[in-house]
Amino acid sequence: MKELVVAPQGPSGFGPYSPGLVIGEWIFLAGQGGFAPESGTLVGDVAEQTEQAFRNIEALLRAADASLDDVVSCLVHLADLADYGAFNEAYSAQFTNGTKPVRTTVRADLLANMRVEVTAIARRAK
Repeated sequence: MKELVVAPQGPSGFGPYSPGLVIGEWIFLAGQGGFAPESGTLVGDVAEQTEQAFRNIEALLRAADASLDDVVSCLVHLADLADYGAFNEAYSAQFTNGTKPVRTTVRADLLANMRVEVTAIARRAK
């Protein structure tokens, strides 16, 4: 059974997809960019967009009774690999408690002038 995850003060998405789904103990989140939910506007550079993307991810995880500590995998799309260093620094600051999730990072043409998009999979602690 799939359970929809929506964060009241979090990202709503831009298309015909669910922001997140819970299946058993697993949480699957749609890709998050650096859009501030309250205004719908894209924030500054790649570091700021990465930080905002993770605020959006955290909001969805809280709505699913989970946290960043429960994230096991991230898929990252960067619009420009020249942003990798700044992105990586902002990304690393998100995971400070123990083992970081596995991650794949690729270059991609992103919508709406995004510099970064992060997709996360988490497993709720029992």
